[in-house]
Amino acid sequence: MDAKLSKEYWNSQWRRRLSQLVVRHRRGAALRMLNRLIENSLPLFSNDPRVIEERRIAWLFKIDLLREMKQLSEALAWVCLECELNPSNVTAQALKEQLKQQLDLVKHDEASTPTTAKPKLDNSTLWEGVAGMREIKSLLESSVMLPLQFPDLYEKYKVPIPNGILLYGPPGCGKTFIVRKLATIIKYDFIEIKPSDLASIYVHGTQQAIGNLFKQAEEKSPCMIFIDEIDAFVPSRGEKSVGFHYSAEVNEFLTQLNECAKRRILVVGATNLLSNIDPAILRPGRMDNKIFIDPPDMEARIEACKLYMKDRPQGDIDWIRIAEYSDCYTFAEIEHIVNEAARIALKARRNISSDDIINAISDNPASLTPQKIDEMRNVS
Repeated sequence: MDAKLSKEYWNSQWRRRLSQLVVRHRRGAALRMLNRLIENSLPLFSNDPRVIEERRIAWLFKIDLLREMKQLSEALAWVCLECELNPSNVTAQALKEQLKQQLDLVKHDEASTPTTAKPKLDNSTLWEGVAGMREIKSLLESSVMLPLQFPDLYEKYKVPIPNGILLYGPPGCGKTFIVRKLATIIKYDFIEIKPSDLASIYVHGTQQAIGNLFKQAEEKSPCMIFIDEIDAFVPSRGEKSVGFHYSAEVNEFLTQLNECAKRRILVVGATNLLSNIDPAILRPGRMDNKIFIDPPDMEARIEACKLYMKDRPQGDIDWIRIAEYSDCYTFAEIEHIVNEAARIALKARRNISSDDIINAISDNPASLTPQKIDEMRNVS
């Protein structure tokens, strides 16, 4: 077995490498790297769920990259191959239908009307304004967007539309931003709350507030409920510090969460501490779709830096060099870095330079490391 290839499965290095290749416009090399991950059988680890999941993500990346390169026919060929090899892969079946629509290969029934035909989705514009973050976008597409776009197909395979999704990972990495963007894409009404919004000093007051929240969402359906810091809202009932009232509130939330999809409600939670959430929340049929939100990759760091630098006096900026130096920095840390660079330039009354930003990075180390990120990603 190729030791280098094996290592690529056990950490996020291949993700960082992919982003670097794309930024440098080396998409051919990026596709070849993904092929190694997808096609190598790795017999010793073939049944390891971690390897299976990594290969699935690499496959989604490949389809996304081919679509981005406008190679829809090649993307369709790969999807059709997957459908043939694994007919039960409903995500591949849905992607096949989506790509056929985009290529005008769908044969519409003569009786069909424009109002009943499935809408075409241009994936190059759906996530406009969200640079990089390919894994998150791909997983949200397969977990949420495709089931909503092709409900009959998912019903045929008895694959339920999700009731809830949990986003986890370090703070300052764009969880709220990505959720708001998702709600816009799927055209869902959006309700954003924090645990304190539902808190009550009265007995059973919070339980009633939870019920009212879901009633409001049902009246606005289709609707997305986004609960930030959900670990404070549904703490583990096994903890000694969790009282009876907390247990009752968790039970009420679980009751409301069940079969949300049938009421056209999608619950999305965000947390930095996955281990603090009550395990019952993560059981199948509830918030069992867990998506790790990485710090921004190289593509996203470049766009974030450009955004924070907008309308500031600046010279020629080497964006790729800055992105290389800012690996593992969160969006919040990148914004702080740009502010610090602006202060450096202000003192000298000159334009902000690449060196100013690099110096600010050197003076403000990232709070995360690749090892820490991998530990957070793989937490049970």
